[in-house]
Amino acid sequence: MMKNTKLPALLMLAITLGTSAWDNGVQKTPAMGFNTWNRFACQISETLIRQTATQMKELGFLAAGYNYVNIDDCWNTGSRDASGQLVVDSTKFPSGMKNLTNFLHGLGFKAGIYEDQGTKTCAGFAGSLNHELTDARTFVDWGFDYAKIDNCNGDGFPGSNAERFKRWTDALIQVKKETGKMLFYSLVEWQSFDAWTWAPAIANSWRMYDDIGANWRSITNILNTASFIGQYSNFYAHNDLDMLEIGNGALTLAEQRSHFTAWALAKSPLLIGTDFSKLSQDSIKILLNPEIIAINQDTTIGEPLKPFFWGKNPDGTSDPNFPAQYWSGYWKDVKHTAIMYINFNERTVDLNFTFARSPHLKADKEYAVRDLWKHEDKGVYGNYFFDGSIPSHDVRAYIFTEQD
Repeated sequence: MMKNTKLPALLMLAITLGTSAWDNGVQKTPAMGFNTWNRFACQISETLIRQTATQMKELGFLAAGYNYVNIDDCWNTGSRDASGQLVVDSTKFPSGMKNLTNFLHGLGFKAGIYEDQGTKTCAGFAGSLNHELTDARTFVDWGFDYAKIDNCNGDGFPGSNAERFKRWTDALIQVKKETGKMLFYSLVEWQSFDAWTWAPAIANSWRMYDDIGANWRSITNILNTASFIGQYSNFYAHNDLDMLEIGNGALTLAEQRSHFTAWALAKSPLLIGTDFSKLSQDSIKILLNPEIIAINQDTTIGEPLKPFFWGKNPDGTSDPNFPAQYWSGYWKDVKHTAIMYINFNERTVDLNFTFARSPHLKADKEYAVRDLWKHEDKGVYGNYFFDGSIPSHDVRAYIFTEQD
Protein backbone atom coordinates (compact mmCIF):
# COMPACT_ATOMS: atom_id res chain seq x y z
CA MET A 1 0.00 0.00 0.00
CA MET A 2 1.15 3.50 -0.77
CA LYS A 3 0.95 6.41 1.62
CA ASN A 4 -2.05 8.74 1.26
CA THR A 5 -3.75 6.59 -1.36
CA LYS A 6 -7.52 6.65 -1.42
CA LEU A 7 -9.58 3.78 -0.10
CA PRO A 8 -8.69 0.56 -1.98
CA ALA A 9 -11.36 -1.00 -4.15
CA LEU A 10 -11.72 -4.03 -1.88
CA LEU A 11 -12.43 -1.82 1.14
CA MET A 12 -14.89 0.25 -0.89
CA LEU A 13 -16.69 -3.00 -1.70
CA ALA A 14 -16.70 -3.94 1.98
CA ILE A 15 -18.41 -0.69 2.92
CA THR A 16 -21.26 -1.27 0.46
CA LEU A 17 -21.96 -4.89 1.39
CA GLY A 18 -23.46 -6.33 4.56
CA THR A 19 -23.43 -9.76 6.19
CA SER A 20 -25.64 -10.93 9.07
CA ALA A 21 -23.87 -12.38 12.11
CA TRP A 22 -23.89 -16.05 13.03
CA ASP A 23 -25.41 -16.09 16.51
CA ASN A 24 -24.33 -19.51 17.77
CA GLY A 25 -24.94 -18.54 21.38
CA VAL A 26 -21.22 -18.42 22.17
CA GLN A 27 -19.40 -15.28 23.35
CA LYS A 28 -21.62 -12.28 22.63
CA THR A 29 -18.76 -9.83 23.28
CA PRO A 30 -15.19 -10.16 21.99
CA ALA A 31 -13.18 -13.05 23.43
CA MET A 32 -10.54 -12.19 26.02
CA GLY A 33 -7.67 -14.36 27.18
CA PHE A 34 -4.25 -15.69 26.25
CA ASN A 35 -2.69 -17.33 23.21
CA THR A 36 0.70 -19.05 23.10
CA TRP A 37 1.92 -18.08 19.63
CA ASN A 38 3.29 -14.52 19.76
CA ARG A 39 5.69 -15.18 22.61
CA PHE A 40 6.27 -18.94 22.62
CA ALA A 41 5.58 -20.20 19.06
CA CYS A 42 6.34 -23.95 19.15
CA GLN A 43 8.03 -23.86 22.57
CA ILE A 44 4.87 -24.93 24.38
CA SER A 45 4.01 -27.53 26.98
CA GLU A 46 1.38 -28.42 29.52
CA THR A 47 3.68 -26.98 32.18
CA LEU A 48 3.66 -23.62 30.39
CA ILE A 49 -0.14 -23.65 30.10
CA ARG A 50 -0.62 -24.51 33.78
CA GLN A 51 1.86 -21.87 34.91
CA THR A 52 0.36 -19.21 32.65
CA ALA A 53 -3.18 -19.86 33.82
CA THR A 54 -2.10 -19.80 37.46
CA GLN A 55 -0.24 -16.51 36.95
CA MET A 56 -3.20 -14.97 35.09
CA LYS A 57 -5.50 -15.76 37.97
CA GLU A 58 -3.07 -14.52 40.61
CA LEU A 59 -2.47 -11.24 38.74
CA GLY A 60 -6.18 -10.51 38.33
CA PHE A 61 -6.57 -11.23 34.63
CA LEU A 62 -9.30 -13.83 35.06
CA ALA A 63 -11.29 -11.47 37.28
CA ALA A 64 -10.88 -8.75 34.62
CA GLY A 65 -12.48 -10.98 31.95
CA TYR A 66 -9.50 -12.74 30.34
CA ASN A 67 -11.03 -16.19 30.57
CA TYR A 68 -9.70 -18.10 27.54
CA VAL A 69 -6.36 -19.91 27.67
CA ASN A 70 -5.58 -20.94 24.09
CA ILE A 71 -2.98 -23.35 22.75
CA ASP A 72 -1.80 -22.43 19.26
CA ASP A 73 0.16 -24.48 16.70
CA CYS A 74 2.66 -27.28 17.50
CA TRP A 75 0.66 -29.27 20.06
CA ASN A 76 0.11 -32.32 17.81
CA THR A 77 2.24 -34.65 15.71
CA GLY A 78 2.73 -34.64 11.96
CA SER A 79 0.36 -37.52 11.23
CA ARG A 80 -2.87 -39.09 12.44
CA ASP A 81 -3.29 -42.49 14.07
CA ALA A 82 -4.68 -45.56 12.31
CA SER A 83 -8.27 -44.49 13.01
CA GLY A 84 -7.74 -41.01 11.60
CA GLN A 85 -7.55 -39.22 14.95
CA LEU A 86 -5.20 -36.35 15.77
CA VAL A 87 -2.28 -37.35 17.96
CA VAL A 88 -1.13 -35.15 20.85
CA ASP A 89 2.63 -34.64 21.18
CA SER A 90 3.17 -36.61 24.39
CA THR A 91 6.56 -35.01 25.06
CA LYS A 92 4.87 -31.60 25.36
CA PHE A 93 1.57 -32.74 26.86
CA PRO A 94 2.28 -36.01 28.68
CA SER A 95 -0.93 -35.88 30.74
CA GLY A 96 -3.14 -35.43 27.69
CA MET A 97 -5.53 -32.67 26.71
CA LYS A 98 -8.53 -33.78 28.78
CA ASN A 99 -6.44 -33.56 31.93
CA LEU A 100 -5.26 -30.09 30.95
CA THR A 101 -8.71 -28.71 30.13
CA ASN A 102 -10.00 -30.09 33.45
CA PHE A 103 -7.25 -28.12 35.20
CA LEU A 104 -8.11 -24.93 33.32
CA HIS A 105 -11.82 -25.32 33.99
CA GLY A 106 -11.06 -25.93 37.64
CA LEU A 107 -9.36 -22.53 37.82
CA GLY A 108 -12.35 -20.89 36.14
CA PHE A 109 -10.91 -20.56 32.63
CA LYS A 110 -12.11 -21.81 29.26
CA ALA A 111 -9.72 -23.75 27.01
CA GLY A 112 -8.82 -23.09 23.38
CA ILE A 113 -7.09 -25.24 20.74
CA TYR A 114 -5.63 -24.70 17.26
CA GLU A 115 -5.98 -26.45 13.92
CA ASP A 116 -5.61 -25.54 10.27
CA GLN A 117 -8.02 -25.79 7.34
CA GLY A 118 -5.35 -27.34 5.14
CA THR A 119 -3.43 -30.60 4.86
CA LYS A 120 -0.79 -29.36 7.32
CA THR A 121 -0.74 -26.64 9.97
CA CYS A 122 1.43 -23.59 9.41
CA ALA A 123 4.20 -25.28 11.42
CA GLY A 124 3.87 -28.53 9.46
CA PHE A 125 1.76 -30.72 11.73
CA ALA A 126 -1.37 -32.70 10.80
CA GLY A 127 -4.03 -30.41 9.37
CA SER A 128 -7.80 -30.60 9.51
CA LEU A 129 -8.98 -30.31 5.90
CA ASN A 130 -11.38 -33.20 5.17
CA HIS A 131 -11.27 -34.20 8.87
CA GLU A 132 -13.38 -31.36 10.25
CA LEU A 133 -16.13 -33.42 11.88
CA THR A 134 -13.65 -35.87 13.38
CA ASP A 135 -11.59 -33.04 14.84
CA ALA A 136 -14.58 -31.09 16.13
CA ARG A 137 -15.76 -34.20 17.96
CA THR A 138 -12.25 -34.70 19.34
CA PHE A 139 -11.97 -31.13 20.61
CA VAL A 140 -15.34 -31.32 22.37
CA ASP A 141 -14.44 -34.72 23.83
CA TRP A 142 -11.18 -33.27 25.16
CA GLY A 143 -13.11 -30.45 26.85
CA PHE A 144 -12.13 -27.49 24.67
CA ASP A 145 -14.35 -24.44 24.36
CA TYR A 146 -12.64 -22.52 21.53
CA ALA A 147 -11.21 -23.53 18.15
CA LYS A 148 -8.83 -21.35 16.14
CA ILE A 149 -8.66 -22.58 12.53
CA ASP A 150 -5.73 -21.31 10.42
CA ASN A 151 -5.28 -21.00 6.66
CA CYS A 152 -2.04 -22.74 5.63
CA ASN A 153 -1.72 -25.49 3.01
CA GLY A 154 -5.28 -25.35 1.73
CA ASP A 155 -4.43 -24.59 -1.89
CA GLY A 156 -5.75 -27.90 -3.16
CA PHE A 157 -9.32 -27.23 -2.05
CA PRO A 158 -11.51 -26.80 -5.16
CA GLY A 159 -13.87 -24.18 -3.73
CA SER A 160 -13.65 -20.70 -2.24
CA ASN A 161 -12.16 -19.77 1.12
CA ALA A 162 -15.67 -19.16 2.41
CA GLU A 163 -16.69 -22.69 1.39
CA ARG A 164 -13.52 -24.19 2.88
CA PHE A 165 -13.95 -22.53 6.27
CA LYS A 166 -17.70 -23.24 6.35
CA ARG A 167 -16.84 -26.92 6.58
CA TRP A 168 -15.78 -26.22 10.18
CA THR A 169 -19.03 -24.34 10.82
CA ASP A 170 -20.99 -27.34 9.60
CA ALA A 171 -18.91 -29.68 11.75
CA LEU A 172 -19.47 -27.57 14.87
CA ILE A 173 -23.22 -27.44 14.24
CA GLN A 174 -23.29 -31.22 13.86
CA VAL A 175 -21.31 -31.78 17.05
CA LYS A 176 -23.63 -29.47 18.95
CA LYS A 177 -26.55 -31.63 17.81
CA GLU A 178 -24.69 -34.67 19.12
CA THR A 179 -23.37 -33.26 22.40
CA GLY A 180 -25.18 -30.01 23.13
CA LYS A 181 -21.90 -28.09 23.13
CA MET A 182 -20.88 -25.37 20.68
CA LEU A 183 -17.31 -24.12 20.40
CA PHE A 184 -16.21 -20.55 19.79
CA TYR A 185 -15.02 -20.51 16.16
CA SER A 186 -12.11 -18.22 15.23
CA LEU A 187 -10.88 -18.40 11.63
CA VAL A 188 -7.71 -17.04 10.08
CA GLU A 189 -8.06 -16.17 6.40
CA TRP A 190 -5.38 -14.45 4.39
CA GLN A 191 -4.39 -14.04 0.74
CA SER A 192 -7.63 -12.33 -0.31
CA PHE A 193 -8.29 -10.64 3.05
CA ASP A 194 -12.02 -10.30 2.50
CA ALA A 195 -13.29 -12.49 5.36
CA TRP A 196 -15.35 -9.63 6.82
CA THR A 197 -17.67 -9.92 3.79
CA TRP A 198 -18.53 -13.60 4.45
CA ALA A 199 -17.18 -14.79 7.80
CA PRO A 200 -19.77 -13.04 10.02
CA ALA A 201 -22.29 -15.62 8.81
CA ILE A 202 -20.12 -18.63 9.75
CA ALA A 203 -17.72 -17.70 12.58
CA ASN A 204 -17.37 -15.76 15.82
CA SER A 205 -14.22 -13.91 14.74
CA TRP A 206 -12.06 -13.64 11.64
CA ARG A 207 -8.61 -12.25 11.00
CA MET A 208 -8.57 -9.19 8.79
CA TYR A 209 -4.85 -8.58 8.16
CA ASP A 210 -1.39 -10.15 8.21
CA ASP A 211 0.17 -11.55 11.39
CA ILE A 212 0.90 -8.82 13.88
CA GLY A 213 4.47 -7.91 14.86
CA ALA A 214 5.69 -6.26 18.05
CA ASN A 215 6.40 -2.95 16.31
CA TRP A 216 4.57 0.30 15.68
CA ARG A 217 4.44 -0.09 11.88
CA SER A 218 2.58 -3.38 12.21
CA ILE A 219 0.05 -1.82 14.57
CA THR A 220 -0.64 1.14 12.28
CA ASN A 221 -1.00 -1.13 9.24
CA ILE A 222 -3.63 -3.25 10.97
CA LEU A 223 -5.50 -0.27 12.37
CA ASN A 224 -5.59 1.39 8.95
CA THR A 225 -7.46 -1.57 7.48
CA ALA A 226 -9.70 -1.89 10.55
CA SER A 227 -10.78 1.72 10.15
CA PHE A 228 -12.79 0.83 7.02
CA ILE A 229 -14.56 -2.37 8.08
CA GLY A 230 -16.04 -1.68 11.51
CA GLN A 231 -19.59 -2.10 10.23
CA TYR A 232 -19.03 -5.85 9.90
CA SER A 233 -18.34 -6.33 13.60
CA ASN A 234 -21.12 -6.76 16.14
CA PHE A 235 -22.34 -9.14 18.83
CA TYR A 236 -21.15 -12.76 18.36
CA ALA A 237 -19.07 -11.80 15.30
CA HIS A 238 -15.92 -9.66 15.44
CA ASN A 239 -13.10 -8.43 13.26
CA ASP A 240 -9.94 -9.97 14.74
CA LEU A 241 -7.06 -7.50 14.63
CA ASP A 242 -4.76 -10.35 15.84
CA MET A 243 -3.25 -11.12 19.21
CA LEU A 244 -1.95 -8.41 21.51
CA GLU A 245 1.77 -7.65 21.59
CA ILE A 246 1.74 -5.87 24.96
CA GLY A 247 4.93 -6.88 26.75
CA ASN A 248 6.73 -7.98 23.57
CA GLY A 249 9.37 -6.36 21.38
CA ALA A 250 10.43 -2.75 21.78
CA LEU A 251 7.00 -1.12 21.99
CA THR A 252 7.09 1.93 24.24
CA LEU A 253 4.49 2.28 26.99
CA ALA A 254 2.75 4.93 24.88
CA GLU A 255 2.61 2.50 21.94
CA GLN A 256 1.38 -0.34 24.17
CA ARG A 257 -1.36 1.94 25.51
CA SER A 258 -2.42 2.94 21.98
CA HIS A 259 -2.27 -0.66 20.76
CA PHE A 260 -4.47 -1.91 23.59
CA THR A 261 -6.96 0.96 23.39
CA ALA A 262 -7.37 0.65 19.63
CA TRP A 263 -7.88 -3.12 19.72
CA ALA A 264 -10.34 -2.86 22.60
CA LEU A 265 -12.41 -0.02 21.15
CA ALA A 266 -12.44 -1.60 17.68
CA LYS A 267 -14.14 -4.52 19.50
CA SER A 268 -11.39 -6.96 18.55
CA PRO A 269 -10.79 -10.10 20.60
CA LEU A 270 -8.21 -9.30 23.30
CA LEU A 271 -5.86 -12.28 23.40
CA ILE A 272 -2.62 -11.58 25.23
CA GLY A 273 0.46 -13.13 23.61
CA THR A 274 3.27 -12.65 26.09
CA ASP A 275 5.06 -14.22 29.07
CA PHE A 276 3.10 -13.23 32.18
CA SER A 277 6.08 -13.95 34.41
CA LYS A 278 8.00 -11.13 32.68
CA LEU A 279 5.24 -8.53 32.31
CA SER A 280 6.10 -5.16 33.86
CA GLN A 281 3.70 -3.54 36.29
CA ASP A 282 3.13 -0.79 33.72
CA SER A 283 2.09 -3.32 31.06
CA ILE A 284 -0.15 -5.13 33.54
CA LYS A 285 -1.82 -1.83 34.37
CA ILE A 286 -2.48 -1.21 30.68
CA LEU A 287 -4.03 -4.62 30.11
CA LEU A 288 -6.21 -4.41 33.22
CA ASN A 289 -7.67 -0.93 32.62
CA PRO A 290 -11.31 -1.57 33.59
CA GLU A 291 -12.69 1.50 31.84
CA ILE A 292 -11.23 0.45 28.49
CA ILE A 293 -12.28 -3.18 28.95
CA ALA A 294 -15.82 -2.04 29.75
CA ILE A 295 -16.21 -0.61 26.24
CA ASN A 296 -14.86 -3.76 24.61
CA GLN A 297 -17.23 -5.91 26.67
CA ASP A 298 -20.33 -3.70 26.39
CA THR A 299 -23.39 -6.00 26.26
CA THR A 300 -25.77 -3.27 25.06
CA ILE A 301 -23.89 -1.72 22.12
CA GLY A 302 -22.19 -4.25 19.85
CA GLU A 303 -20.78 -1.92 17.20
CA PRO A 304 -17.14 -0.83 17.53
CA LEU A 305 -15.85 2.72 17.44
CA LYS A 306 -15.34 4.02 13.91
CA PRO A 307 -13.35 6.97 12.54
CA PHE A 308 -15.18 10.30 12.32
CA PHE A 309 -12.24 12.61 11.58
CA TRP A 310 -8.95 11.53 10.01
CA GLY A 311 -7.02 14.48 11.45
CA LYS A 312 -3.83 14.99 9.44
CA ASN A 313 -5.06 13.22 6.28
CA PRO A 314 -8.24 13.98 4.34
CA ASP A 315 -11.18 11.93 5.62
CA GLY A 316 -11.39 8.53 3.94
CA THR A 317 -7.65 8.27 3.26
CA SER A 318 -5.99 4.86 3.47
CA ASP A 319 -2.55 5.43 4.95
CA PRO A 320 -0.83 2.50 6.72
CA ASN A 321 1.68 4.86 8.33
CA PHE A 322 -0.86 7.42 9.52
CA PRO A 323 -4.37 5.99 9.98
CA ALA A 324 -7.48 7.84 11.08
CA GLN A 325 -6.90 9.62 14.39
CA TYR A 326 -10.37 10.40 15.80
CA TRP A 327 -12.86 7.57 16.48
CA SER A 328 -16.27 7.49 18.16
CA GLY A 329 -19.06 5.09 19.08
CA TYR A 330 -21.86 4.69 21.59
CA TRP A 331 -21.29 2.99 24.94
CA LYS A 332 -24.20 1.48 26.93
CA ASP A 333 -26.74 3.79 25.26
CA VAL A 334 -26.96 6.78 22.94
CA LYS A 335 -26.31 9.24 25.77
CA HIS A 336 -22.81 7.87 26.33
CA THR A 337 -20.19 8.23 23.59
CA ALA A 338 -16.68 6.78 23.62
CA ILE A 339 -14.03 8.87 21.87
CA MET A 340 -10.51 7.71 20.95
CA TYR A 341 -7.65 9.81 19.62
CA ILE A 342 -4.22 8.41 18.65
CA ASN A 343 -1.21 10.63 17.97
CA PHE A 344 0.59 9.09 14.99
CA ASN A 345 2.90 12.10 14.74
CA GLU A 346 6.55 11.91 15.80
CA ARG A 347 6.04 14.85 18.17
CA THR A 348 3.75 15.92 21.01
CA VAL A 349 0.54 17.54 19.76
CA ASP A 350 -2.86 18.79 20.96
CA LEU A 351 -6.19 17.28 19.95
CA ASN A 352 -9.34 19.21 19.13
CA PHE A 353 -12.61 18.67 17.30
CA THR A 354 -16.13 20.05 17.05
CA PHE A 355 -19.03 17.88 18.21
CA ALA A 356 -20.66 18.23 14.79
CA ARG A 357 -17.95 16.04 13.26
CA SER A 358 -18.99 12.92 15.17
CA PRO A 359 -22.26 11.12 14.33
CA HIS A 360 -22.37 10.04 17.98
CA LEU A 361 -22.39 13.57 19.47
CA LYS A 362 -25.00 16.32 19.24
CA ALA A 363 -23.71 19.76 18.36
CA ASP A 364 -26.35 21.50 20.48
CA LYS A 365 -25.76 19.46 23.64
CA GLU A 366 -23.25 19.66 26.48
CA TYR A 367 -21.29 16.62 27.62
CA ALA A 368 -19.52 15.67 30.82
CA VAL A 369 -16.15 14.20 29.80
CA ARG A 370 -14.19 11.47 31.59
CA ASP A 371 -10.59 10.56 30.77
CA LEU A 372 -10.30 6.74 30.74
CA TRP A 373 -6.52 6.62 31.19
CA LYS A 374 -6.17 9.31 33.84
CA HIS A 375 -9.37 7.99 35.47
CA GLU A 376 -10.62 11.50 36.13
CA ASP A 377 -13.52 13.73 35.16
CA LYS A 378 -12.44 16.66 32.99
CA GLY A 379 -15.57 18.81 33.19
CA VAL A 380 -18.51 19.73 30.97
CA TYR A 381 -17.98 20.80 27.35
CA GLY A 382 -20.22 22.18 24.64
CA ASN A 383 -19.77 22.29 20.85
CA TYR A 384 -15.99 21.82 20.94
CA PHE A 385 -13.40 19.69 22.77
CA PHE A 386 -9.69 20.31 23.32
CA ASP A 387 -6.98 18.40 25.18
CA GLY A 388 -3.30 19.26 25.14
CA SER A 389 0.13 17.69 25.06
CA ILE A 390 -0.50 14.15 23.81
CA PRO A 391 2.92 12.51 23.41
CA SER A 392 4.03 10.87 20.18
CA HIS A 393 2.32 7.50 19.56
CA ASP A 394 0.17 7.89 22.67
CA VAL A 395 -3.60 7.70 22.97
CA ARG A 396 -6.48 9.46 24.68
CA ALA A 397 -9.81 7.80 25.40
CA TYR A 398 -12.89 9.46 26.88
CA ILE A 399 -16.53 8.91 27.72
CA PHE A 400 -18.78 11.84 26.76
CA THR A 401 -22.04 11.76 28.76
CA GLU A 402 -24.88 13.86 27.39
CA GLN A 403 -26.28 16.39 29.86
CA ASP A 404 -30.02 17.00 30.20
